[in-house]
Amino acid sequence: MNSLLDHVEEIVLAVKDQDKAVAFFESLFGLQFDRSWTVPADSMQVKCAMVGDTQFHIVSSTEPDALIDKFVRDRGEGLHHVAFRVKDLDAAVSHLRELGATVVPETPRTGREGARYAFVHPGSAYGLLIELIER
Repeated sequence: MNSLLDHVEEIVLAVKDQDKAVAFFESLFGLQFDRSWTVPADSMQVKCAMVGDTQFHIVSSTEPDALIDKFVRDRGEGLHHVAFRVKDLDAAVSHLRELGATVVPETPRTGREGARYAFVHPGSAYGLLIELIER
């Protein structure tokens, strides 16, 4: 079987203090977090650096009790999810569901720059939240 995955699109780190974490990774590796945006639906601020073709996101919550705030409070700062680029999101979602994986939301969403995405629930992937992105 051919791989459903094209490459690693994003690695996403959830933190309390985004500015402190960005400064740490900039000084540690010389990264440049030169892109940022908010995701209002999830009350999340994203800062992005490129490592080759892979995006490294440091995310923080913009509101108490929002998605990232709850994640950090419950699990601590750290890896939030890994995103893989797929060529055909609908085929990937269908295949995963046939294998019994939980994929959410029911219908993939459309995000920034027209990218479509869905998530594989961590309960279906050894505790790892996986995002699948089609551009």
